[in-house]
Amino acid sequence: MERVGCFLILIAIGMCSAKWFRINSMCFFGDEAFADAKYAIILCKMRGAILHSIKNEAELKDLKKFLDKSIYWVSATKTPSGFKWSDGSDCCPRNWWAPTEDERDDCVGVFDGMIYDFSCTEHLSPLCSRPADRRWRLVKSGEYNWKKLCGVEIMSNCDGRSCEDVCDSLQGCDQIAKISNACVIIKNDAPRDECIVKIRPNVELYERSKSDFYCK
Repeated sequence: MERVGCFLILIAIGMCSAKWFRINSMCFFGDEAFADAKYAIILCKMRGAILHSIKNEAELKDLKKFLDKSIYWVSATKTPSGFKWSDGSDCCPRNWWAPTEDERDDCVGVFDGMIYDFSCTEHLSPLCSRPADRRWRLVKSGEYNWKKLCGVEIMSNCDGRSCEDVCDSLQGCDQIAKISNACVIIKNDAPRDECIVKIRPNVELYERSKSDFYCK
């Protein structure tokens, strides 16, 4: 198959313009820099993502709506027991494969809603993915037992950053409270002796949305 890529002048630069797009709770980036399969993994890591593993047929169809007519590397490779995704799960149902494919090569690319096998030394564009960010919502005071909420870390003036950015830098942080110029990281099950400040109803409490996602 002939690969549809960037204009020659942009190939010399190494990248065409591309943006993150979202499908459900995942963000995708169809990077148009060309690379072999091994370096495609590195390009995705440079974007804080991984080379994508397609989860199901619905996702395969959704990707067709967003991706241009280029071919993109995905994470599947041939093993002695068949093609596997990078997490070790099986790839792929026969109806995902283009009718022309004989599955002789060792790496996999996606094009126009179907998958193809390629030599791993071929230069294609990587399809990168990462979990989508969740938006913050202001929590109504009636939704919580305020007396049991504890702040376990206070950062004066948020170290010059927004409270949201501070929380993003901490593992497992899903709630914050804003008190004047201080950020308070919330831990609902904090033991009493770890409680630095009691959160009262007159402060603003925020949590990550469970359903509203975005890609930045």
